Amino acid sequence: MAVTALLVGNSRLHWGLGTPQSSGPGPLLQHWDGDWPPWQVQPATMRWAAVGLIPPSVETRLGSWPPPVETCQMPLANCPAHVGVDRALGGWQAFGCSAGGGVLVVDAGTALTMTAVTSNGSFAGGRILPGVALQLESLHQRTASLPCVVSPQARAWPTLPWNPAKPGFLATDTVNAMVDGVIHGLSAAVVNTMAALATAAVVRECWLTGGDAPLLQEAIHTQLAAGQLASRELALHHDPHLVLKGLLRLRTRTDGGGLDA
Repeated sequence: MAVTALLVGNSRLHWGLGTPQSSGPGPLLQHWDGDWPPWQVQPATMRWAAVGLIPPSVETRLGSWPPPVETCQMPLANCPAHVGVDRALGGWQAFGCSAGGGVLVVDAGTALTMTAVTSNGSFAGGRILPGVALQLESLHQRTASLPCVVSPQARAWPTLPWNPAKPGFLATDTVNAMVDGVIHGLSAAVVNTMAALATAAVVRECWLTGGDAPLLQEAIHTQLAAGQLASRELALHHDPHLVLKGLLRLRTRTDGGGLDA
């Protein structure tokens, strides 16, 4: 039976429809970013979590839904209850799909979060930075003359084209200098974290997810190739629906009796 998963994010709603098989590396049956998905949502088979404010389109339906998944319910050892449930879900799901070593999950959304899970499946901390759109928005709002520029993949925001500079060259116009600077700055933060954790033998894989992950992926690859040997040996994966798949996996475990790894 197909299960609906919903993550109420900071900027939008993320929906997924899947089965136990689609909680692995493969694609979901369907996915949707918006107020309400095009398929029929069955409350009895639904699993959801929230990190942002619950919009009216969801709030009016909560009476027939099961309670949201919370961090304290996650089968992720040593994970404090105050950690965002999206981070706990992403870390747990990535570890479950890994080859057996520790993992670093980079979720590039409204905020860019990094969450580490050790080789024994324990939460190992992380980092939180402003995401691409937040940084660009701040540059516009807190300066006198920098233009309004947002992530090229953000919907319903005014957007200017981004032409990434060739390797070894810098942007020659203001818009691309802003976007290039934010993307390479975030990518450098990710690569530095990867290198430190790889050198300490904490992680062996990095999983990218979130709406802005494709924007960062090439810069991360380039910086990894030029970096330390330990970080170059890390496996790099991209799964845009990592957190939704974690919710689907929890739904399957609930059918068998509780939230269990």
